[in-house]
Amino acid sequence: MARRSRSSRQSPRPAPRPIAPALRTPHPADPGPATATPERRPESILGLDGLRALSVLAVMAFHAHLDHLGGGFLGVEVFFVISGFLITGLLLKEHARSGGIRFGAFWLRRLWRLMPALLLLLLGVGSYGVLFMGPLASQFRLDLLASVGYLENWHQILSGSSYFADAGLPLLRHLWSLAVEGQFYLVWPLLVAGLLRAGRGRRWPLALAAALLAALSMGLMFGLTDPFASGLEASNRLNRAYLGTHTRALGLLVGALLAIFMAAPRPLPRRRILDGAAALALVGLGLMVVQCGLQSPILYRGGLLLVDGLTAVVLLALGAPGTGWLRRWLGCRPLELIGRRSYGLYLWHWPLFRLLNPEHGMGLPFLYSLLATGLINEGSYQLLEKPERREALRRWWHRSREQDAFWRRQLPHLAACALIMAGVWETVALAERAPYLDPIQASIQAGAAALDPDGPGPGPAPQLPPPAVPAAGEAKDPRTERFVPPTLVVPEDLRGARLTAVGDSVMKGAAIALKRQGEATLGAGKVQINAEECRSFGTALEILRGYKQEHRLGDLVVIHLGTNNSSISETQFRNVMELLADRRLVLFLTAKSDKLKACETVNAALQGMVASCPNARLLDWKALADPHPGYFYADHTHLRPEGAQFYAASILAQALQAPRDHPGPLRVAARNAPSTPGSDPRSRPE
Repeated sequence: MARRSRSSRQSPRPAPRPIAPALRTPHPADPGPATATPERRPESILGLDGLRALSVLAVMAFHAHLDHLGGGFLGVEVFFVISGFLITGLLLKEHARSGGIRFGAFWLRRLWRLMPALLLLLLGVGSYGVLFMGPLASQFRLDLLASVGYLENWHQILSGSSYFADAGLPLLRHLWSLAVEGQFYLVWPLLVAGLLRAGRGRRWPLALAAALLAALSMGLMFGLTDPFASGLEASNRLNRAYLGTHTRALGLLVGALLAIFMAAPRPLPRRRILDGAAALALVGLGLMVVQCGLQSPILYRGGLLLVDGLTAVVLLALGAPGTGWLRRWLGCRPLELIGRRSYGLYLWHWPLFRLLNPEHGMGLPFLYSLLATGLINEGSYQLLEKPERREALRRWWHRSREQDAFWRRQLPHLAACALIMAGVWETVALAERAPYLDPIQASIQAGAAALDPDGPGPGPAPQLPPPAVPAAGEAKDPRTERFVPPTLVVPEDLRGARLTAVGDSVMKGAAIALKRQGEATLGAGKVQINAEECRSFGTALEILRGYKQEHRLGDLVVIHLGTNNSSISETQFRNVMELLADRRLVLFLTAKSDKLKACETVNAALQGMVASCPNARLLDWKALADPHPGYFYADHTHLRPEGAQFYAASILAQALQAPRDHPGPLRVAARNAPSTPGSDPRSRPE
């Protein structure tokens, strides 16, 4: 018998397996913070709950104002990628199995998994507001309705509510991300089914459409953000870029592209290489969480896409066949337990943090808020989010409607009516409340009366409102300190001098006090103030150049910027000082806000650059203001009326010490501050 050749004895090479077992047997959990995460089953993706846990902990750290985790908000973007990945995988599997997608069943499953815990949150927050918050509760009454319909992100955009302004008690602001995902769940199944049908089951048309939509989303984000723009309009555009479904769909679409890629059989690198790449991706994500700022322009011009790409690398390693050290590490028991509860933690942490720790401290209030979040979330998880609880609720709903007894058949309807009645009670009660007016926004709007009306260019003199007189019996904030402005003496060489002040919302909120004290000291018409929300150093140069060209620039110039994560480069500073080289004094103020890391960067840069200019001084506003927390509103940035008086007196006291012959820079600290309540006999406690 002829011997068979070696090649004929070899069995044919098997076809490559799909590289995403989770797509063949999808993870039963819902995708992101907008979805619940049930118990892990054997066929689930080991380590995915760990990635969820790290993401939600980063978001909680960001909302707790931890100084060195200023990019914790990127955890939401990680959730977006996970959501797009898992939802697309589920849709592809269903289409491969049945040849189509049952839209009604898909949307009903999403509602069963998402809505119970969300309704519990909305009922809890609404009831607390009605019973205990008084007029403050009217701030979020429309958020309740928008959140039920998964439209919270568009409500914030259309109402002009800035996500970046830390004002009032917006207890439902964080639900914008659930709205983005909910809108994606509504539209994406239709596109998947249509494109798969048009492609006769082939996935490349779907992949091409997802890539084009992701590119369009990125382009829209580019168009809305300008790294060199500042001011209120630029802030509004950045707000739309951060909250809009059309821009934040980028992460969801990147996750969808990964699911389409992993659904096709193809070879992958070795497990060790995948784990190493994923570990580097996790390190990169960690560095971005530490380094990124919420209003950093680079974030919206490629930064979020980088986060999406790094997350996709981690998901690729977790979804590939085989078990490596990365899966075992992310699948450890503590991370797995937190990841299963990530939906509830995301829902409950924000309102509880705002109510129990309004000062963003790290003491007992922070511990109380963490404890309350854990306890309430655990109750919600055990009652509504565990798979067996949710399945039991679904079975009870259908079984009760099939009972012979009339009253048992009506139980589901009675439960639905009870929820509707509770919602109607909250809506009516909140609708009767007077509209909420945030005191910070009110002070900024009032400060507009003291501004130079048209900036550079002729305009009428601003008309100040009469001094506010407290109503009889009006309650005062117990933290507010009493401050009486000192009487300042104008040196002979500064008589007739004019003062020009350029600033952001901090100066705008204190503009009336600065205008009154300045004109009482220097004379009527001798003070002009140009301040606007969200202004950066880059804009100040053009404003000052316009004043100088029109011969309206004062002899004394005050610049207070940097509160809004704004940095100043050496080139910008040099250009400003070359323009102002002939001024008697250029007084810079250090930045003070709850964004401690950003302020430290700005203040360190100012301190080094001011020292090189003979007619420049640095007023350390942060050092002056830190001992007086009662002068500030809850955001630790904007000033109460007494604080505005202190702010104006501090500026004028240093402006009147302008050097005659530019003898050199002088850094002004608290020792040169105006009199404070404890040191001036005219200052007395309230």
